[in-house]
Amino acid sequence: MLKIKIIFLFLTINLSAQDNAELKKGVVFNLLYENSWQERFEKLKPHWHYSWNWELRENYPDGIEFVPMIWGRGSATQSKIDYLNNLANTGKIGNVLLFNEPDLEGQSNMSVNEVIDLWPLIETLDVPISSPATSAPLNNWMKDFMEEVSNQNLRVDFIAIHIYHKNDPVEFIELLKEVFQTYGKPIWITEFAVRDTNATENNPNIYSESYVLSFMQNVLDEIHDLDYVKRYSWFDPNANNEKYPMLQTADIISENNQLTTLGEYYASYNPNNNLSNHKTKIDETKIYPNPSNNLIYIDAYGSRSLKASIFDLNGRILMKKIIKTQMDISELKRGIYLIELSDEINKTTHKLIVKK
Repeated sequence: MLKIKIIFLFLTINLSAQDNAELKKGVVFNLLYENSWQERFEKLKPHWHYSWNWELRENYPDGIEFVPMIWGRGSATQSKIDYLNNLANTGKIGNVLLFNEPDLEGQSNMSVNEVIDLWPLIETLDVPISSPATSAPLNNWMKDFMEEVSNQNLRVDFIAIHIYHKNDPVEFIELLKEVFQTYGKPIWITEFAVRDTNATENNPNIYSESYVLSFMQNVLDEIHDLDYVKRYSWFDPNANNEKYPMLQTADIISENNQLTTLGEYYASYNPNNNLSNHKTKIDETKIYPNPSNNLIYIDAYGSRSLKASIFDLNGRILMKKIIKTQMDISELKRGIYLIELSDEINKTTHKLIVKK
C-alpha cells in the first residue's frame, strides 16, 4: 500500500509539472542528428526533446528535458521498461511517449488489440504515459483504442497527437478543442506543421513561407492560452527526404544547422535560456595570443572540457592536459608546434608559435 501511495504521489507531482506553460515548447530530432543536437537546441531554445527513441544517450546536452519514446512493439520489452523506470527513479525522465503512428503500415503498424495486450506492461512505468500518437487524433484507430482504455480502466495520462491536416489556424485550434472534449485528457502535440500533400519537386508547395510564419504566430499564441495543451513540438522536415517538398516551407533549421526565418521565430518564442552555451564548433575555436610565451586562451568554447595535446613537428607528444579556457605553455622552448584540441566526438589541430 505504501508503494502505491508513493507512486501516486510521484505521478501527481509529474502531472502537476506539466502544467507549467513555460515548459511547453519542444523539438523532435532523431539519432541521425545526434552530433548536432547541442547546436540545434542552443539555436531553437526548446524546453524538451524526443528522438523517437527510448534511450538516454551518453553526453546528452544539459538544460533540456529528454522524453523517451517506446516507438513500436520491438521496444515494448521488460528490459526497456526496467531501464526507463531506473531513469525515472533517478530523476532523469519525467514522461514517456508511446507507439508512433500505429495506424500506418510505414510506421509502428500495430492493431488496437496488439497495443492493448502490451498495456499492462506499459502501465508499470513509474511516470506519466501517453496514448499512442496516431496519424490523426480522431481517426477510428484512436477512438477504438480510447474506448478500450475506458472499458478496461487502463491508464493513459495524456494524449499525444500529430496534426498535419489542419493548415488554417482556426481549424487547427478547433481540432484541439474537439480532441480534448472527446478524450477529456491533457494533450501533447508531438508533431505538427503546415503540409501540402500534393507538393513535389515539380509542383511547388502552395503554402508560402510567409503564410507558414503567420500560421505559427497565430497557433503558438493560442496553444499557450489553452491549459489542457501541455506540450508541443514543431516537426522539422529532413531536406534529404523525398517528401521534403510537402513540408519545405515549414522548415525551421537547415541540414547545416542554420535557422530559417520560421526557425528564428520559433526560437524566440518561449525560449529556454538555461541551455549550456557551446555555440562555437570545435573546428571554429581560436587560440590566442599566437605567438605566445607562457599562456594561451581558447576562445568561446564555453565551459566544456577539452583534451589538449601539443606535438613537435616530428610528431612527438610534449604536453597533454585537460583544459577549459586556457593552457600554460611556459615549459615549451621557442619554436613551432602543433596543438590538437578534442572533445568526445571531434578534434581540430592548430599551429602554435612559442616565443621567448
